[in-house]
Amino acid sequence: MSSSSRNDGLRIQGLTISYAEGAPALGPASLHIPEHGIYTLIGPSGCGKSTLLRAVAGLLPGFVGDITYNGQSVHGRKALIGLVPQSYGLLPWKTVAANLRTALAVILPGRKRKEEREARISRWLEAMDIADLAGRYPLSLSGGQQQRVAVARAFALLPEIMLLDEPFSALDAMTRETLQRLFLENWRTRPVTALFVTHDVEEAILLGEKIVVMAPGGRRELDIIDNPVFSLKHEDKRSSAEFFEQTKRIRKVMREQW
Repeated sequence: MSSSSRNDGLRIQGLTISYAEGAPALGPASLHIPEHGIYTLIGPSGCGKSTLLRAVAGLLPGFVGDITYNGQSVHGRKALIGLVPQSYGLLPWKTVAANLRTALAVILPGRKRKEEREARISRWLEAMDIADLAGRYPLSLSGGQQQRVAVARAFALLPEIMLLDEPFSALDAMTRETLQRLFLENWRTRPVTALFVTHDVEEAILLGEKIVVMAPGGRRELDIIDNPVFSLKHEDKRSSAEFFEQTKRIRKVMREQW
């Protein structure tokens, strides 16, 4: 493997997924996210956004095409992937801390790794400002609190790739803004190659170094749009001229494609 491919990041080439009857559900789609890059993916309902994430996560093995990370097959090299689903994916019979502990036990097994597991749990619960919820059960938490647990769990794994499937879509505006800020702060603390699916134009602009636009049906080339807003201070983004212009630009692409 060449030195350049070792830092190539996530590369999806000619990804095609078909329904059982043979009709195409997605693709062919190609996308390259540099190592430690964070891209947002936006598209209409049913276009294949979640399908693409599930394929990268290894949950749809019957695809055609190549998915590599730093020059090697994502699934062949068993790249560590953190997935944050819309439904949070928390085990209701386990406490907040135990949900993280269960996930970490897979990658840090055995009694000798207990101290490291507990240190990660403490670090990421504190980072997401939910350390006081460690002994609570998911059903006793609000939607925003459950989402913080799901994001903390994904970060605690220290994954190479993080996939987020509209994680903040069901939250109120203030909680959503708080979690967007916390997510970016923690991504900067521990950069990870991330693909963040959203249906919200503003969220796509706030969180993505580049914005990937998927057309209805998922059967045409992805549009990849540079995002100058990302480099601004987070608290200044929404009020900036760049944000206003980027919103117009994205909506124009949506009108033309959707």
